[in-house]
Amino acid sequence: MKLQEDRILFSRIAGGDEAAFRILYHRYNAVLVASVRKLLRSEEAAAEVLQEVFLKVWQLRHTLEDIENPAGWMYTIASNYSLSALRKIAREKIRVEAITHDEIEDNQDMTAGFHVKELQLHIRNAIAQLPASRREVFILNTQEGKSRKEIAEALDISEHTVKNQLVTARKFIREYLEKYTGDCLPLFLVGVLLRIF
Repeated sequence: MKLQEDRILFSRIAGGDEAAFRILYHRYNAVLVASVRKLLRSEEAAAEVLQEVFLKVWQLRHTLEDIENPAGWMYTIASNYSLSALRKIAREKIRVEAITHDEIEDNQDMTAGFHVKELQLHIRNAIAQLPASRREVFILNTQEGKSRKEIAEALDISEHTVKNQLVTARKFIREYLEKYTGDCLPLFLVGVLLRIF
């Protein structure tokens, strides 16, 4: 039953259904993070890996209908990213030890990091470019979790104005990301990348 549900979710996501993507995230985030955390022994590293996994799901959405076992596919991606993270940690440890022992080595591949950091920077840049009043409304909503009514009361503006400001801010951020990354991310994923729920 769950396999069939996952296939349906993947099919919907393949068609660009953001609501299905949100359901998939809530269904698998906790179980995947538990296994990744066990492997990496780091809450922060596990969170980074999970961001990468869900970003990859969205980026490969057009191929999802061909996936026979969605859960197994996601576990494989999570394992691959976890192994990459472990290799990165090992390289960093070697690099630090080399510097400690005054051994200089040219380690070009240390620059290979997660794509998430770059996306987070683009999102923050987009938010910074919003007009001050719109940015304040957006931050109160996304980072402080305030409802439209609470924002309207706090800023002494109408709820309708708050709604318009949020719609305009979200549209700008999505267009900014599409321009600079070439990918139109769902707003929910933008929230995950910024760790704002």
